Amino acid sequence: MTESDVILNEILERVAKEQGYEDFQLTSKQISSGGANYTSYIYQASITAPNKEELKLFVKVAAAGEKMRETSPFKVYEIESYGYNVLLKSYKALEEKHNVPKEHRLATPKFYGTSDVYLREAVVLEDLSASGFTTYDRFQSIDWEYASKSVQNLAKLHALSIAWSVEDPQGFENTAISSLTDKMEGLLAYLSTVIMNAVEVTREENKERLSKFAKQLLGDKNYLVGLYRPIRRPVIAHGDYRPSNLMHKVQEDGTVVIVCVDYQTLQRANPILDLMYFIFNGSDKSFRDQHYKQTLECYYAELRAALRRFSLDPDEIYPREDFDYELQKVLPLGLATGMYCLQLTTVEEQDAPPVCKDIAITDFTINPSTLFKKRLNEIVDDFIAMGVI
Repeated sequence: MTESDVILNEILERVAKEQGYEDFQLTSKQISSGGANYTSYIYQASITAPNKEELKLFVKVAAAGEKMRETSPFKVYEIESYGYNVLLKSYKALEEKHNVPKEHRLATPKFYGTSDVYLREAVVLEDLSASGFTTYDRFQSIDWEYASKSVQNLAKLHALSIAWSVEDPQGFENTAISSLTDKMEGLLAYLSTVIMNAVEVTREENKERLSKFAKQLLGDKNYLVGLYRPIRRPVIAHGDYRPSNLMHKVQEDGTVVIVCVDYQTLQRANPILDLMYFIFNGSDKSFRDQHYKQTLECYYAELRAALRRFSLDPDEIYPREDFDYELQKVLPLGLATGMYCLQLTTVEEQDAPPVCKDIAITDFTINPSTLFKKRLNEIVDDFIAMGVI
């Protein structure tokens, strides 16, 4: 039995007892994310007991060892534990207080518990796949139905953060969620390699433009960090809002339900951060040509509607001019994340780095896939057209 299996069984036994399951039986199997996850060993598990409904569970057990943790700007396991144990519960209380209709509340998986022991962290959630939810095919571009529901969900998440900051400003300021730290030194070697890989696969006529942008990213740490930080309207951003971190279900009428299941990179940031991650890590040029502006408009309209459900005036809290200002300031992040995050988003499963305790940040340097080359060149074309580079 591996160490992660031992940790799994320990937390499942605790959950079983907390849920009142006696003479219980545990079953579990480790599953693959298909190259979409690198921080955790993931399992499907179940708890059964006489005269009890079967609990179908999804469990994440920490995979990152000391090598990864010492170079990460985020304490991903501590952040996720705080997200489920504190933040999302506070958000539910806010929705209750303001009588937000159920159809407009943030959808979250049922949460059963965490282990916060260093190097033995774990989180237990309901297995959404058992009720028909799945992740979006990361090799396919998002479509409008999926995108519109995803940004609607994002608007709910951001509106909850804003409502909290208004009702409890001290609590918001003192939250365990912080801005992206300046702990970037450990990432520089990795970023330098993957960003220059991106430049190399860019079409020749665009290489000089992208190379100048790359030098700005790598030469001025404050520039890159500044794209993540709050500007005019601070929110608790997801930080990695892309299809691989969302579950969705297509209902009988063709509409889509979205549930976010990964809260390891929560951070105090600007709202545009999550939009850039979602759009440029999930779409191709065809989608953006048709729906880029529509996606931005949908998000802002949904955010306004969500704020009103908390009796907040959007024109005072986050007026359109502030949204547009932040969008222009943070827009380069769409290109930046296309250069470094999209390489992992589009990696073929057989080429993906292994999930293990000994993995280091330098192990995430991979050969760019054919799909990455196509998507990146499309993104570069977009940012040239928008006048960013």
